[in-house]
Amino acid sequence: MDIVFKIGVPSYEELELWGDYHLSRGMAREMERRGHTCRIHILPEWKDPADRNRDVVIHLKGLSRYKPGRGPLNVMWLISHPERVSIRELRRYDLILVASRIFAHELKERVDIPVYPLLQFANTEVMYPDPDPCNSCELLFLGNSRNVFRKIVMDLMPTQFDLHVWGTRWEGFIQDRYIKGKYFPYDRARRLYSSSLIVLNDHWKSMREKGFVNNRIFDALACKAFILSDHMDEIVALFGNAVETYRTAGELHRKIDFYMEHAELRRMKAEAGYRIVAEKHTVEKRMKQLGTILADPSACRSMPDMASPKERSHGVFSPLSFHDTDGDGTS
Repeated sequence: MDIVFKIGVPSYEELELWGDYHLSRGMAREMERRGHTCRIHILPEWKDPADRNRDVVIHLKGLSRYKPGRGPLNVMWLISHPERVSIRELRRYDLILVASRIFAHELKERVDIPVYPLLQFANTEVMYPDPDPCNSCELLFLGNSRNVFRKIVMDLMPTQFDLHVWGTRWEGFIQDRYIKGKYFPYDRARRLYSSSLIVLNDHWKSMREKGFVNNRIFDALACKAFILSDHMDEIVALFGNAVETYRTAGELHRKIDFYMEHAELRRMKAEAGYRIVAEKHTVEKRMKQLGTILADPSACRSMPDMASPKERSHGVFSPLSFHDTDGDGTS
């Protein structure tokens, strides 16, 4: 198959800063190993006349809206911000992939095109245990502020522990002594994850409510990191107690204090998470699943990787209010 990945990166100068690029690069390399031809198009390259002759176009849904053209099998992979997608936008595609089993169930009931869960994953070519004493710390948060006070960092403050924060736009939210840099190369991020006693993680509210487990969890577990994240039922469903979670600021502080004193428990949980990712959530496993779906998108009516109706019954998974317009003035 001739496959092109469409990602919303504005320019090549910003390429390395975007998680969508690293996801699509890992996917493309693995699909190429399976005999397919792959390309990655950033935003200025989206309107490529050659696309009509390709077999598959996969849009990693972000803030920008891609308008599928005639010719290829048009696929959306919804990896975040479910509140930003409209039913009309979804219906323009031939196939919808969703990085949440729960939200895939909801969409299947709302659209008449095939919907499959396709969770995020770890690219174990670049994410593996690689401790580096130069990057050691007690607490690590690797992510941008996005001009908001990220929940777990806000819940953490103040802290007496050695906190390292990597990312942009943190000035004014936390003290400068915590900020270690604006960017740490993705291909070396394993050194941060592997060298931290506790990796901190959180999700956007809509992602947390709709069961979108972010890529940081998969990556950090692949590096045998111990993770403390905001609570999400889907984290427990996927990883059991291998990932520690919290609900309140007080609980966060208590758990940090506890696990700082129990290194063996941290190690055991990190090892358990590492095994789960290696067995179920690598790029190889995920692209094998993708290849099966692309071979015949309408053949599989059951979706074994989806959450059960019982799992969906938790109160936090209340349906979002979908828009019938694209949000751009059309109806």
